[in-house]
Amino acid sequence: MEPTNFKAASMHGFSVLVSSRSGEMLDQLKQIIKAESEHIELTTRCVTNGHMDPLYDLKKMPDLLVLHLSDKWQGELSELSKHNSNERPPVLVIGDIQNHDMVRLAMKAGARDFLTAPVDSQELISMLHQIEAEKAETDIIGRGNLTAIINAKGGSGASMLACNLGHMMQVVSQEQTILLDMDMQFGALAQYLDMRPENGVAEALKVVEELDSTALNAYLLRHTSGLRIMGATTNSIRLPNQTPEHQIHQLLDILRKHCAQLVVDLPRMIDRTAIAVLQEASQVIVVVQQDFINIKDATHMVELLRNELGIMDDQIIIAVNRFDKAAQVSINDIRESLNAKHLVTIPNDYRNALESLNKGEPLYSIAKRSPLSRSLQTLQADLINGFLDQPKGLINNLFSRLTGG
Repeated sequence: MEPTNFKAASMHGFSVLVSSRSGEMLDQLKQIIKAESEHIELTTRCVTNGHMDPLYDLKKMPDLLVLHLSDKWQGELSELSKHNSNERPPVLVIGDIQNHDMVRLAMKAGARDFLTAPVDSQELISMLHQIEAEKAETDIIGRGNLTAIINAKGGSGASMLACNLGHMMQVVSQEQTILLDMDMQFGALAQYLDMRPENGVAEALKVVEELDSTALNAYLLRHTSGLRIMGATTNSIRLPNQTPEHQIHQLLDILRKHCAQLVVDLPRMIDRTAIAVLQEASQVIVVVQQDFINIKDATHMVELLRNELGIMDDQIIIAVNRFDKAAQVSINDIRESLNAKHLVTIPNDYRNALESLNKGEPLYSIAKRSPLSRSLQTLQADLINGFLDQPKGLINNLFSRLTGG
């Protein structure tokens, strides 16, 4: 195998590697691409002997691989499929579309589409431009800010906060936002917006190795506001710790590449799934209410976040939901008990909260000027821009595994 004309991909360019065992096919594809897209950084690789992996020994992966299959297609696709989906570029395959085994193995190897020789030049160029546009969009967005929200005690209101904070990030701050429901047994986050997912987080995790920009859309619902939701379904049951942590990280990675803000509603359980999310969180909202049992549980949870997971004080926000000035447990009591650096209060507005839930409409749509809605507008802005003494984009965190994990 001999690479020719290989260059490192530009940070702002679009690099394409064309690989084939046929020098004639390489020349044809090169002429098509160069004639229509001179700005593309094109590399050709004529595979004559040696390793069958078209990506073998590359110092830097291209943004797109155009692979022309030969009579050794099984070995070529088998080697390609061994690459982790996060490390493998999008693939356009040229082969025999009537060979169903070839098509099936190509899809497993990450093929975005399948072309048949002789190649339609306009179809090829159209696909190149589409994938280039997707890369450009991803480069602009970068990795989204991840906010994890969890109840200190069941029923404290984390899902309501997650849903409405995500909606306000989208419509008020105009940030491209995704809501993720990580309660894979009883999650109902999509129902807060009167949406019923057919495919959700559990289904996405099953195929996370093959997820790309196009496939991801099959697992995301789009609200009329533009907010996207990956909800939970009852199609399958996933038990705690059933999903490997690396799959959670893979899912979070692809979601964060497609949004500016990722809001994750966590079930009240510190298991491997929660740990995987918390490891990547820029900030963690712990939702509490003003009673002694709530504060006792919150104290334990915050200690776990700090001492076992290495979450820093700057990242922890205590949200006192359904705040009541006359409650026996005061804000000062909560602040001192939890040693909270960031503490916010969410007013008790049962009527509007219930109306929002029953109608499946976000608070901002039905009670934009209510104290509850205004407090959440302030909170979402602080989450995006940083609290007064918290710099924006506090993402680089030091984390540790649970003892013995």
